[in-house]
Amino acid sequence: MVLIVLYVLLAASLFFVSSLFYHTAVAASVSFFLLFIPFGRVRGGFIPICLFLVFTFCGNLFFHHGRILYDNGIFSITDEGLAIAEIRTLRVFSMIYGAKIITSVLSVDEMISGMDRLLGPLEKTGIPVKEFFAIMGLTMKSFPLLTAHLSKTYREERENMNIRGFRNRMGHMVTFMMPVFIESIRTPERFFIGESEKAG
Repeated sequence: MVLIVLYVLLAASLFFVSSLFYHTAVAASVSFFLLFIPFGRVRGGFIPICLFLVFTFCGNLFFHHGRILYDNGIFSITDEGLAIAEIRTLRVFSMIYGAKIITSVLSVDEMISGMDRLLGPLEKTGIPVKEFFAIMGLTMKSFPLLTAHLSKTYREERENMNIRGFRNRMGHMVTFMMPVFIESIRTPERFFIGESEKAG
């Protein structure tokens, strides 16, 4: 629970502190701790994250007042715009990879249990915290099992039906996934039972 509280406080501070030095220091600290995380976990989603960071930087770079650093007649970059773009990009980086560190250190059960204990007092106000996190835990656990089930079943059906061509495969994927998703909503425990039988 301590790590979760620290992450929440860190994320909150990133919105209340507007110092570029602070954001740079936090991003550097996050990058340092990433060195101790298995590379495979850090690499996941690298390209989408990079694209999102670039979009965040570029989306906050223009149309700000301040001393002009660059002007081509269409777009102008000011010192204030550059500072805002850097701060917001570093904020997103720290929050995303800070969360990656948390998920690498803690298991799903530990994260759910920590959030449950942290927000448990809200139960007294009538908010169903325990029920919410119980459902969240089941959902997070079911995603890998559901993904593995979908991948295996789809490959088997594609080979049995001898489906060829990108267009035909996409069409088959759509018709294949819909009933499986409906089944996962109606009886999600089925995937857990199947996996436990295999493990046994």
